Amino acid sequence: MEEEEFERLYSAPVGLIILLSILYGLISILAIIGNCLVIWIVATAKQMHTVTNMYIANLAFADVIIAVFCIPFQFQAALLQCWNLPQFMCAFCPFVQAVSVNVSVFTLTAIAVDRHRAIINPLRARRTKFASKLVIISIWVAALTFALPCAIAFRVEMLNERVKEDNVVYNVTRPFCANVNLSENELKTYRYTLTFVQYFVPFCVISFVYIRMAINLWGTHAPGNAQDSRDITLLKNKKRVIKMLIIVVVAFGLCWLPLQLYNILYVTIPEINEYHFISIVWFGCDWLAMSNSCYNPFIYGIYNEKFKREFKNRLKACCSRFPTNFEMEDRTLSMYTRVSSLQWPLYGHTHRSNMFDNRRRETIGQPHGNDV
Repeated sequence: MEEEEFERLYSAPVGLIILLSILYGLISILAIIGNCLVIWIVATAKQMHTVTNMYIANLAFADVIIAVFCIPFQFQAALLQCWNLPQFMCAFCPFVQAVSVNVSVFTLTAIAVDRHRAIINPLRARRTKFASKLVIISIWVAALTFALPCAIAFRVEMLNERVKEDNVVYNVTRPFCANVNLSENELKTYRYTLTFVQYFVPFCVISFVYIRMAINLWGTHAPGNAQDSRDITLLKNKKRVIKMLIIVVVAFGLCWLPLQLYNILYVTIPEINEYHFISIVWFGCDWLAMSNSCYNPFIYGIYNEKFKREFKNRLKACCSRFPTNFEMEDRTLSMYTRVSSLQWPLYGHTHRSNMFDNRRRETIGQPHGNDV
């Protein structure tokens, strides 16, 4: 590789580094706050203790794991082009990311199958919360199993690298997080298997299930006046829930598709890593995939009335703990009026209260220092 090609391949402008840092930091913060709020609502609101919401909370927990362990650590490693974190995290971070993605897509599949049972066969016994907990445990066991090769493969390895400074190229040794324990063919086989298991196969199942549900909900109508107002309301609610879940699935599929394709190309055509701007391409694919972890709370808040109501109630409760300057002044003034009414004789109470009422009206009519 020529010196000019080397510089174009590995150097990144300072402006791009700042922009990427802001974008990755933003999605990490939004994902942690939004998904923790979803988990809090499902855990504490009794009316939210449904089977579907249990799966939604499990999905939110997987997104929190991605936001905490995957977004910041893998971003800095890719940006610095070396591994400066503790060695055990070299295997831990890819393993956790694989587990989280597996949990997310398996949970989306479980939600689709559960909704399919409720809509296509409404007279069958509904799945109990205990059965749903067993499904969630099975999801985590399967996710851990399929992610285990990541924990086996990756280790910190010292590699020689050419670095250019002041128009001088020289060799340095840097720690990299790389595949050490799997052969090239084993890694390729695992990458193919993981992509099909955590992406293509689940989305084929989910697509088939939601298409059947859509045909059932939107393609059939009861004749005449067979549908009363209650049935119409229930049908609208079902349609709204299915729309929300379809949007969640589509967002997941679109966000993760570029990175999944890159991972396939990476092991199939290694020469793509010699492309001059491959780092920018990878950052774009990775950021889009990671950003999916912060979208779901907004989708729930827009399309689910119960979540929207709970979001508003929790935000109001949080805001009420921090009174405004006007409320603080109003409380102080009221307390002072009550105290003064006890200290002054009865004949002076009316005059004293009117004086404070006038002062209060004048205060309300004047802008506060913070309002100017």
